[in-house]
Amino acid sequence: MRLLFELSGEHPSLPAAEAEAVAELLSPCYRRIALEPGVLVLDIPGVDDFPAERLAYTHALHRHLFSCPVAELVENARAWLEDGKDVPQAKTVRARVHGIGGARPGVSKQELEKDFGELLVRRFKIDLVHPELKLRVLVSEKAHMGIALWEQDKAPLEKHKLKHRPFFSPISLDTKLARAMVNLAGARAGSTVLDPFCGTGGILIEAAHLGLKVLGSDLEWNMVEGCRQNLEHYGVKGAVVQKADIGEAGLLVGERTVDAVVTDLPYGRASGTRGEKVALIYQRLFRTASSLLAPGKRLVLAVHETSLLPNSNDLRLLRSFDCRVHRSLTRHIMVFERS
Repeated sequence: MRLLFELSGEHPSLPAAEAEAVAELLSPCYRRIALEPGVLVLDIPGVDDFPAERLAYTHALHRHLFSCPVAELVENARAWLEDGKDVPQAKTVRARVHGIGGARPGVSKQELEKDFGELLVRRFKIDLVHPELKLRVLVSEKAHMGIALWEQDKAPLEKHKLKHRPFFSPISLDTKLARAMVNLAGARAGSTVLDPFCGTGGILIEAAHLGLKVLGSDLEWNMVEGCRQNLEHYGVKGAVVQKADIGEAGLLVGERTVDAVVTDLPYGRASGTRGEKVALIYQRLFRTASSLLAPGKRLVLAVHETSLLPNSNDLRLLRSFDCRVHRSLTRHIMVFERS
């Protein structure tokens, strides 16, 4: 299956990394065909159904037909129609061109849509409301054409936002970022994720929504109770959330390992540390994660000050992303893998 991802522009690299992390779950031998601003094309062999609803930073997903220079779009579309073998049996069509704006000299979205439309009406009837076939053209460095498969329903993520939770804290992670962090952890549905600084439960809510078993702990009783309240509000069953220090987080797991550790680390400002130096907390987290993760499993962190993170022989840094929250706060999302 070759797929065309219509990416969010909220971050330059995180949307593509999230999509590729999910693709890797389905097929470790997936291949990147194209990566341009707002566009990702992946070839995922042996996969007939991609779980697009997992993704936070992808607007829409399409079956990829072809990519070409923008000036050759209509010519390539004509060749696709004439070939016929990959053209769905449909009577009505809607085609949309997206991504040009006014920044590409000599290229007009209106002219492209007009030329494209004139080509399509030779074979289909145009239906803008309920078409049998939905075609999408994404224009970035090249033009990429696909058949629409899925468009993000914003309602589920909207319902998980802070303002809709019975218990919240102003320092809680953004819902989309929490979802993306869980995806970057590469944990399959049914596996177990631990958040040892669970706070109000934002990461656990997203993990549970993706079908993972969730374990959480926090040093503050009010956060533990608030997290439990939020998980109950969203109908999460079987979650284990306890008051525990990071050194005691392993007690939640017992003799088992976990499939991922995903957490937003305390910053020592708005989030309390009870007087312990933040660097020491981070050291203890790395020791705990090393003991609970099997080789190949991941630790995904949101951290304010990367210089405080310890060096580790067991945890190898795979990727990092800088996410600016406001002028005085940048969250660094860091993905480690247990060696």
